[in-house]
Amino acid sequence: MIEGILVNGRTARFYKTLVEDEQVALDVGGINGFPGDKYANLIVLYGLTTPASTPEDIAVLMRQELDRLINEPVSEAELERVKTQARAGLLGRLSSNSGMASLLAEYQAKTGSWQNVFSELATIEAVTAADIQRVAQATFQPQNRTVGRIVSSEN
Repeated sequence: MIEGILVNGRTARFYKTLVEDEQVALDVGGINGFPGDKYANLIVLYGLTTPASTPEDIAVLMRQELDRLINEPVSEAELERVKTQARAGLLGRLSSNSGMASLLAEYQAKTGSWQNVFSELATIEAVTAADIQRVAQATFQPQNRTVGRIVSSEN
């Protein structure tokens, strides 16, 4: 849900702030559960600089948005948007035989039972703004953070 709030789509916080409003990023994105998602481990958040901006410009704005997520509950509209995205993603994967087979195998491996896929809609619906804020407060602490920058040697 946090990844959805921050980077999924043009209404996501990072996209609106970094790409549209401040124009320091060409694109933003995230990879949740990196390098795998059976166990809670990493979320990778990234931004691609514009020619006129620096990685530091992006880092400052990302930190502001993470602080906002820590300190302010998400709105009902934001929460409903990411829940809708999550439900649509799950149901979309179940719409084909190969998608269903892949999802059932994934849930078997991740949760110990393929049947847990069928309770996922209820799990999505149960997420609250307070849950998101609580997880953000625990996750986005300075001691949990690694910041990387990939820069051209030509600069």
